[in-house]
Amino acid sequence: MPVMIRKASGELEEFNPDKVRTAIIRSGAAPDIANKIVKRVSERIKDGMSTKEIYRITFGLLKKERHSLASRYDLKRAIMRLGPAGFPFETYLGEILREHGHSIQLRQIIRGECTEHEIDIVLDGNILVECKYHNTGGIYTGLKSAMYTYARFLDLQGGICENKSKKFKGVWLATNTKFSSKAIEYAECRGITLVGWRYPIENSLEQMIESKGLYPITILQNIDAISKDRFSNAGIMLIKDLTELNPVEIKAKIGIPTSKLSGIIREAREIIKQ
Repeated sequence: MPVMIRKASGELEEFNPDKVRTAIIRSGAAPDIANKIVKRVSERIKDGMSTKEIYRITFGLLKKERHSLASRYDLKRAIMRLGPAGFPFETYLGEILREHGHSIQLRQIIRGECTEHEIDIVLDGNILVECKYHNTGGIYTGLKSAMYTYARFLDLQGGICENKSKKFKGVWLATNTKFSSKAIEYAECRGITLVGWRYPIENSLEQMIESKGLYPITILQNIDAISKDRFSNAGIMLIKDLTELNPVEIKAKIGIPTSKLSGIIREAREIIKQ
């Protein structure tokens, strides 16, 4: 009989070792290492086990194999550790988009036909980007978020007629989780570009991150909450920046001991090199 596991949403599904293998290989592990870890994970699976527990087991095995592999495997949860509010995610997404060649304006107040709107990101001067951030697993970004985003877009378009608003040519909804099928259906109908976890297939959020090594500071395993906040407040969101900026300059901005900073930079380099 198949072993049934419990997803974060509470639903039961059949355990699929190929999903675990794919996630491990995405972290940079060679196929032989992935197969070895999947075998060990499969031996410990029990009926009714949660995906959270399976993740914990896999993460622990990867950490024993190579620290940097575990860090990259932890990407989704690292993004959820950006903070309880959405501002750090908006800033992080802005950095990702900038690294992919776009111009970015964060948190712009723009008047629509009926009211003012705080736009999370203005992309390339004429695209509205609404960010929907979740800091817990098992939550989909659904139809309500897609409809809300489009309603804001329409109000801004109406403001053009009243000479109150700038002209937006497109609208995006970006999230760090998966989209519901209803949200995707509505977005396709209304021409909303969706960017999220595992969506779209060819240019999803994690693909944009992994293709250029744009991992967040929170992916580091040896960083405490205070240091994380200091990096964020200093506008350093990417571990890539730690490998490119002068350590003296970083220390001046962050104000943490040299020995501690050296360890953080060393870990960042290991993850980028992987």
